[in-house]
Amino acid sequence: MRRALAIVAALAAAFPAAAAAYSWPVKPFFQPHPIRGGFGDPRTVFTDTADTDGLTGPGSFTFHNGVDITAPYGTPVYPVLSGTAHLVTAGTVAVSTKGSIQFQYQHVTPAVKNGQHVVVRRTVLGYVEKSAGHVHLSEVRHALLIDPLLKGHLSPYVDTTRPWLKNLAITHVATGQREALVGVHGSVDLTIEAYDRPQLASPAPWLRMPVAPAIVGWRMTTLAGKAVVPGHKIVDFTRGLPPQSSFWTVYARGTYQNNPRFNRQVYLGLPGCYVFNLTPTPIDTHQFPNGIYQLTASAFDARGHRGTLTTRIAIHNAF
Repeated sequence: MRRALAIVAALAAAFPAAAAAYSWPVKPFFQPHPIRGGFGDPRTVFTDTADTDGLTGPGSFTFHNGVDITAPYGTPVYPVLSGTAHLVTAGTVAVSTKGSIQFQYQHVTPAVKNGQHVVVRRTVLGYVEKSAGHVHLSEVRHALLIDPLLKGHLSPYVDTTRPWLKNLAITHVATGQREALVGVHGSVDLTIEAYDRPQLASPAPWLRMPVAPAIVGWRMTTLAGKAVVPGHKIVDFTRGLPPQSSFWTVYARGTYQNNPRFNRQVYLGLPGCYVFNLTPTPIDTHQFPNGIYQLTASAFDARGHRGTLTTRIAIHNAF
């Protein structure tokens, strides 16, 4: 079983100590900008069409490894810290700084040379590409990808929103069928939809599009509050990204990104569906006495705001 998630203790343990804060890579430097893509968001490109085997079929499935900062075509992009520029690809500039820290700026037309020394908020690294509408910012510290929205990193950043959860589902492993909340039995999988909303809205088609919470976890108790399944974090993006190979362990089938793509069709204006696997390993309900239990799923954003969903279920196994 994975490590316990005690709600109060989790905040102290889950959010790393503050680093040296840095300003935004676009003007105005000391004012928050809309975030239209979050750290850990699902990035899905399905090979098949949505009306065939799209949601269950093959494709490209990855965790988003930075944040997408809304910025119109031609917006100058500046380094958030001084350092040495590296031209990674035609649309990506990386800047290495002291202390094994690197920032990557994607979807920009470079305006610097490889190996050039660049100065924070002064040197123009490049300009936002025509089709992008944003600059993607990744932060790498000691070879570990870090969420730039954590406290002590990208600043100023204001977030007063809370994650929300919905559609807790119980699926019977043997049949693959969704179970009712009454009469739960045998080995089951649990899934939940979990979302967060950016503080500032981006223009359409990204208006009111969700981002992924930073932490998702769950626990099960008796009606009296006694824990029968201790709290579990099933994903914690504040600690970095899981391996890309674990995408379908963290997320469950049915997940797709904002403005999803199925084969050649892009559904602009359709918000993503973020379904998390609460039980990457199925739960055998025979280990619990028949009775009524409470399942509580929790989600935190990068600044510690919490949302919960509690559902009562009735376990009934024929022994």
